[in-house]
Amino acid sequence: NLLDRISAPTTPTQSIRKPTPCEISHDFILSFNNASPIDRPKYETKAAQLLQRVKRRAGLLSGGSGRHVHIPRSWVELTLLARCRGTFRDEVLKILYASLLTAPPSIDNIPSLFLVCETVIEWIKELGNPIPETAWSITQILTYNITELCFWRVYNHALLHNLQGCDSFLSDLNWHVENLDFVRKIFSKYPDGELLLRLLESIKKILSRIYPSKKENDTPIQKNFASYGLLCAIDFYQSVKSDQDTGVSLNNLLTTLTQLGTEDHLNTTLIFKLLGVVCQKNLLSLQILQAAATGNLPLSDSDAKGLCKSSIQHWDWVTASSFIEVLKLAAIEGETSEIQKSAIQAGEMTSVRVNSVPVQGFGLLDLVALNSSCGLSPAVQYALRQALTHLHIHLKNHPLRKNSAHTIWTALQTMKDSFSHRVIVGIAQNKTSIIRDVLSEISPGCKLLYEQILDNLADHYAPRLSPPAAIISKSPRSKPSPTKSPRLPASTTPKISVESKPGSVIKLINMPRSKPTGYPEQCLQPLMERSNKILQEVVADQWYKELLAVFRESERVEQAIQQCEEYSEAEKTRAHDLVEELKLTESEVCTVMDNLVKTES
Repeated sequence: NLLDRISAPTTPTQSIRKPTPCEISHDFILSFNNASPIDRPKYETKAAQLLQRVKRRAGLLSGGSGRHVHIPRSWVELTLLARCRGTFRDEVLKILYASLLTAPPSIDNIPSLFLVCETVIEWIKELGNPIPETAWSITQILTYNITELCFWRVYNHALLHNLQGCDSFLSDLNWHVENLDFVRKIFSKYPDGELLLRLLESIKKILSRIYPSKKENDTPIQKNFASYGLLCAIDFYQSVKSDQDTGVSLNNLLTTLTQLGTEDHLNTTLIFKLLGVVCQKNLLSLQILQAAATGNLPLSDSDAKGLCKSSIQHWDWVTASSFIEVLKLAAIEGETSEIQKSAIQAGEMTSVRVNSVPVQGFGLLDLVALNSSCGLSPAVQYALRQALTHLHIHLKNHPLRKNSAHTIWTALQTMKDSFSHRVIVGIAQNKTSIIRDVLSEISPGCKLLYEQILDNLADHYAPRLSPPAAIISKSPRSKPSPTKSPRLPASTTPKISVESKPGSVIKLINMPRSKPTGYPEQCLQPLMERSNKILQEVVADQWYKELLAVFRESERVEQAIQQCEEYSEAEKTRAHDLVEELKLTESEVCTVMDNLVKTES
């Protein structure tokens, strides 16, 4: 383990350096773990002081930036402190989770990120036996969450082409994720474990494509992993982020939903993360997604086999669980009360229409009713129970939302038929407690990891789609035409429209979307062949920095050689002066040197 190599005690042949009082050492960790009940308070006080220093270095209250912040060092120190046993370890893991949740996904953090990735894999192995059918402990949930954040950061760097040249890190991480059967063994009884396993296996494939093993020498190295659907979603996110016209943004959303579910696991999950970020701020985007989940929204006449061609009860459980997670985030973190209400219960939505008729949508309570009538799969029911429990805990202490909390609790009780209901609710309660503690450690209003990843992707992949402009309906005006054109047959394609504000209806263009020539089939074109000037400038700047680093290193080497030559000349001059001063002959100088050598030996 890389962590063991870093924290291993020095051997007798190495120079022994006494650690400073504020330094986390291997000896301190051993003393903490082996301390007697009498000495334990002393070590716990020292450990708490060390943790406070690491928290400041992690920049939790400053969004991971500032002169006092050093993210790589703080992550290494936190992985060392996490080797302390007892309840203190949970406090350390919460700080590491908070730092991974808020720290900018910078290229400077890649070495320490790989160290944390290797370490959390070892932590999962240390869990050993399968988790019993009781609520997960705080340590187990924190280990799960940290693993998830670490590997999403790795995939972010893969999408941004930041892992080229990191062969040693990739090789070590490949070795750690070579056999993932222990993940299935430990988390086998819960859908969360299957989600984590799919994430790790997908990342494993990504790493093997960037850095093929010796057995796969013929495998070509792949550098680009952004799929067509993900690029459409990034285009939608960029249009929302840059406050483009509402119709333009929603047309991009329709394109995204048309492709939803046709991608691999990583890109589909990332698209749902993107939708979760947007739906917390945009009511129309949330309601269009809710309408698409019913399968009644006519997205396209093309042959694309996206998820939204059918109702959510026919989706696979992974994407259905991701949709429920989007609803939960909108219900808790929604910026307006309309967003929160729609996420809880959508019903008939007057703002979204098909052929001028309001459409139905699915909120959390609508899904509970759907489960009572049709029956959702056990894994989807698990995700729904988790979301309802989290939402109930969030609402029950709000003085003005007691009725909503009671409604959520009543809906949750209708799903008590499962024998593991109390276990599932207990897991959700522990998760909610952890999230509350972690959010109390960070600065309010700072961007979390997934939003930072999406911002980076939106800046990296400049939008290249030019969607048709939205058509805003106005009162009809009769204009005399000199010549009558032949009347075309009326289109039978259903028309989608939204009401952005009272009296302002936006008609969304509903037509088959073919892949534009600007997008590649399954991956991006080679970097220098793309017509993206921003990216080319970034690459040129990176090459310039690398060349500059080489030039500086060569200057340092030349300077060192020159200093050595100057030192040697100075020594020769000093020796010559000493000989002249003492007036010794050459034979006498040799005799003196021989005596000195014998004395030293």
